[in-house]
Amino acid sequence: MKWKFALPLFWMIVASLSVFGQEKLYPVRGSRDVILTSDRSAIVVEKAFQHKLTLGSPDEDRVSFVPDTRAPIIMLWLRIQNVSPRTMKFDASKFTSTDDQGKMYPALVGDDAVNRILAGASDGSLGTKTLRGISLGRVGSKPTDEQLREDIQRYSLQSGEIAPGAVKEGLIYFERPSQKKFTVKIILGDLWSQPLTFSTEKQK
Repeated sequence: MKWKFALPLFWMIVASLSVFGQEKLYPVRGSRDVILTSDRSAIVVEKAFQHKLTLGSPDEDRVSFVPDTRAPIIMLWLRIQNVSPRTMKFDASKFTSTDDQGKMYPALVGDDAVNRILAGASDGSLGTKTLRGISLGRVGSKPTDEQLREDIQRYSLQSGEIAPGAVKEGLIYFERPSQKKFTVKIILGDLWSQPLTFSTEKQK
């Protein structure tokens, strides 16, 4: 019975925490091919009869496993839906980000992203300082670096194939520009060659 009451409390605490200090990025409406979701939190684009893409900042439920970190990175959540009758392939290493100063940043993939997140971790797992005072058994214990590494890898978008009608989604990472406020243009390699723009300042 204690576990049933403790688990909702755990998720309430997680929901109240920021996404490990990362500024939220807001989509910027660009060309007529770009559509914003109803809550204006993500960009939706579609290559007719090929695939549909949704790109935006991840909500806190999707990054609750990520440790508090000072790593200078930005994260976005990408959803790829294969609407073609054929299996499609994509390579996340071809994704790039360009800031408003014209500097280009390649996507951080594989161990590169994980190592940066863990190297910048301020105190182990997400909310460790908050959760130490709550007895939640294994849920409340501090994850090891290996457990964190496995979780980050699991929810990161991995290059590969997508079957007809199937969906693949996950986190993608880029180095954060040095400016306090910035705009970035994301190019998703062969998936979408036109820039998809995001800014730290919410658009009107």
